[in-house]
Amino acid sequence: MAMFLGSPNPGVRGGLISPKSGKSLRIRAGPKKLGNADPVDVSADIELFSACLDAGLNTRDAAQVVAHVAAITHRELWTHVVALLSIGVSAPQAFALMAGVDGLDELANLATVSHRSGSALSDGCRNISTSLLASAGDKRTAAAERAGVFIALPLALCFLPAFMIVGLAPVVLSLGTQLINF
Repeated sequence: MAMFLGSPNPGVRGGLISPKSGKSLRIRAGPKKLGNADPVDVSADIELFSACLDAGLNTRDAAQVVAHVAAITHRELWTHVVALLSIGVSAPQAFALMAGVDGLDELANLATVSHRSGSALSDGCRNISTSLLASAGDKRTAAAERAGVFIALPLALCFLPAFMIVGLAPVVLSLGTQLINF
């Protein structure tokens, strides 16, 4: 699938101008958005990206490392970001492909803010990773609490009516017959 289409019109809305060739490029088809990966996997990908940046790799090389080991659902997305960074597209424009993808949209926003303000990208990545892990933990705790409710549901629907019929009905009938005999 061809990702870029050369355009003779540099004023194309949403077009990218490659600093190496000076040609105007337009993203014709981005990566397929395959569904949501586990937040823990996305957090691991972002944490690896942060570690690569801390180790001294540039943004493109760090994204290349992550593209090789990323979660299956986002591997193609990371590969497209690397391709954009390789031809000289700025980080905010390259990471804009990640906008709208759970977990990675925060990274896209961070790349834009980091580019504008000069703040450290790796620190923000660690914060995103931490918040994704906390969010995943909260969701799993809520799921475990819901499981407790669903486990108690058969008790309420089956055993409680049976207790009423087998345990309380004879007592009520016995008391009723004693009242009638008076």
